Amino acid sequence: MSAELLRKSTHLLGLFIPILYFFLDRSIMLVIVGSLTCIALCVELAKWLFPPFRNLFYRYLSILLRSHEKEGAITGATYYITATLISIFVFEESIAIACLFFIGLGDTAAALIGGQWGNTKLIGKKSLEGSVACFTVCGITALFLLNPIVGLIGAFVATLAELLPFRINDNLTVPLISGAVMQLMVNYLPL
Repeated sequence: MSAELLRKSTHLLGLFIPILYFFLDRSIMLVIVGSLTCIALCVELAKWLFPPFRNLFYRYLSILLRSHEKEGAITGATYYITATLISIFVFEESIAIACLFFIGLGDTAAALIGGQWGNTKLIGKKSLEGSVACFTVCGITALFLLNPIVGLIGAFVATLAELLPFRINDNLTVPLISGAVMQLMVNYLPL
């Protein structure tokens, strides 16, 4: 559990981006997050191309990585920063901020609560208790940022995206799927 807690603390560190977006213009955020995405992608490329760099990377960061990431898979941090860039580029500000809080807070709640008290298994290692925690945290967050209907449906979609066993990392699927649903609702439904 302590390794999971340490991994999820990186999610909480990632919350500086949506918080920063409250104060900075979209174009500035795109430059900042675009730069961070380029750095993350360069790190991923360097891991594949340069064994000494890969060895150094794993030596110092292995405690933060899941087993498949230690075997060469793209890290969750790279998926997160890529999803952040896409979210800020594609979604309106309040939706981008909400879906980034969903992954930062909701996914963390699901992992910690589900890992500690998750007795009712739903899919794989995912539990009902973790999903309830995810929805609760995402729903409360959304109510501060969005129309309640849009926010609660977005929170539900984020919970499903966290629960379902997509082959793509949930740091990418949770914000992009929930953000897309919320953006479509705002654009096309009279709420």
